[in-house]
Amino acid sequence: MPVTLTLGLNQKCCDCGIALYKEEIAYEIRGEFIDYIEHQPGEISILLCSGCRERLIHNTNISQGDAIMKRKLLEADGAKVSPKLDFSYAEDEFLKDNLDFRAPDDVGNGI
Repeated sequence: MPVTLTLGLNQKCCDCGIALYKEEIAYEIRGEFIDYIEHQPGEISILLCSGCRERLIHNTNISQGDAIMKRKLLEADGAKVSPKLDFSYAEDEFLKDNLDFRAPDDVGNGI
């Protein structure tokens, strides 16, 4: 009988995508979310491996000033940090009732 190397790899890290054994799950987040692009709320369960857990904790704990500097460095290197959101598919009623969801460039252009 062949040995199955995938036996027990029933989970995956939601950040890096690596398959995980149950005992390798380092972090689990459960709760509600709002998808501001699709304009839909929902519930989610996210599993993370130890490496992604460490990165999440680090990024959660850095100061806002450090976060701004990180963004500025990425932008200086030519990284596309903030893509313009496309609201063309969104329902007109949603946009009329929720103007704060529009990107600044879209305000007042008749969307």
